[in-house]
Amino acid sequence: MAKVESTTPVTDKPGLYFVGRFDESKFAVPHAFVRHSRGYERVSLMDRSRGSVHMGAGVCRLQPQGHVDTCVLANEKGIYILEGEVEMKRGDEYFRLTADDYALIPYGVPHAFRNTGSAPVRWFEMQAPQPKPPGGWQDTFFVNDEFEWPAPISPPDFTDPQTHYLGHFTAQAPMVRQSQGISGLSVYRFMEKKFGAQQFFMMRGELAIGGVRGYHDHPVEEIYFALSGETDMEIEGQRFHLRAGDLAWTGVGAGHAFFQTGEGPFRWIETQAPQFPAQNATRNYADWEKLART
Repeated sequence: MAKVESTTPVTDKPGLYFVGRFDESKFAVPHAFVRHSRGYERVSLMDRSRGSVHMGAGVCRLQPQGHVDTCVLANEKGIYILEGEVEMKRGDEYFRLTADDYALIPYGVPHAFRNTGSAPVRWFEMQAPQPKPPGGWQDTFFVNDEFEWPAPISPPDFTDPQTHYLGHFTAQAPMVRQSQGISGLSVYRFMEKKFGAQQFFMMRGELAIGGVRGYHDHPVEEIYFALSGETDMEIEGQRFHLRAGDLAWTGVGAGHAFFQTGEGPFRWIETQAPQFPAQNATRNYADWEKLART
């Protein structure tokens, strides 16, 4: 992921939406990890301070020869590798993850990281339920897990039916096809209930040149983290221009739409929490406007 600077002003209506930009200067060691990591830092993209009640989303960085001690979380965590390589221990499994790999860490499963390479590794991270703030009951615990990292640690075999909670993103058949108010949109949900996630969805999205995703809303929270390209995004009648490194969060019921701009497709990573209900998870305004005209 290319380095980005904090140039986009923060715009928000607490509980309804937030628009801002990933800021390299905000990397810091999370409070609970100060004595339990080396070379590990995180930037929060979305948490309670920005209006969310369900999400703990951020970008993590682990420096060469850095590590994170074995920890257990009282929440569910999903990671998506943005750049670099990281070795991960999850339960009794060991594997190496690279760019566009993703992994689910189920509720209460011990896990650890290390970076044996010569370059930093970064990953997008989602935690739900939302982590607790410092000063109260804590939901991050470290265990005395004495173990030896095996050598070598291999990448996962994603074709093996015994490989669970791991994957590599490839653009396959999209979930969203064209309909009224939607054109050029592809959504690839890869972390969902059948994958093993219980608290959130994680997906990639792409809006082709000239693509439009008309106004809609959801009964859940969403965060969009821009990876490449550009788009105009409207939220509750306000228009924002998003490019790589920008983020937008919409709260429950916040109407929003996308309009691709620029010379290439707009691509992003997205999470939703809680998970969608089984039915009526999206209200497409264009569909309902038919009734308003009758």
